[in-house]
Amino acid sequence: MKEEKKSELTDYEKYIRTEELLSLQKEEEELCCEDELTFQMIHQIAELHFKLVIQYIHRADRFMRDDDLFVAVTQLRRVNMHMKQLPEVFNLVKVITPADYHTIRLYLGRGSGQDSPGFNRILQLGPTLWEPFEALLNNRMLTPLEVYKQPQKEHQLYDLMQELIQFDENFQSFRHHHIQLVRRMIGFDTQSLKGIPAKALERGVKFEFYPKLWKAISELTDFTGSSYNAQPLKE
Repeated sequence: MKEEKKSELTDYEKYIRTEELLSLQKEEEELCCEDELTFQMIHQIAELHFKLVIQYIHRADRFMRDDDLFVAVTQLRRVNMHMKQLPEVFNLVKVITPADYHTIRLYLGRGSGQDSPGFNRILQLGPTLWEPFEALLNNRMLTPLEVYKQPQKEHQLYDLMQELIQFDENFQSFRHHHIQLVRRMIGFDTQSLKGIPAKALERGVKFEFYPKLWKAISELTDFTGSSYNAQPLKE
């Protein structure tokens, strides 16, 4: 019986490298359970999102250092688009039953989402954007509070500040979403976890990339007075 001749790859397949991409998952006969492919692919998709986020963070850093606020803002908006998609990507894990998850867990070994190279790189890189942003403020002899007071006057800095704080918020939200996913798939009261991973996740949600930006919002509220005696925004 003649073997069926394999058709030549299309330009699309060559460019996207679909053969290599689709060979990075287990074959059907290798799966430990029906949903192991789902688990593996969702996490691979997340790593691709992380890779783009990392690229955009580097670009935002570079353009801030070049004092190109417009392009820096566009790069941070891209970061935020991906960060908003990530919780939805991980929602797909919820189709896996806890029973199947524990089967997958045996094959995952000591592996954990906390070991994700993309996630951990973003965790490292996020705070580094403060230095070039603070330099922009210092060059203009401004503080975050002053930008908040007059957003129209310093609209590009204000937009950049808003994207930074949105990035911080999105990353915190993603971490909180991951906690809820762990709770749903594994539980927090299990003795096998001994409470340590859950506590570590909860601590992580409270971590802020840009505490000075969050503080400036409180300072603005204090500047205007109490809610019972609010004052206009004037010097």
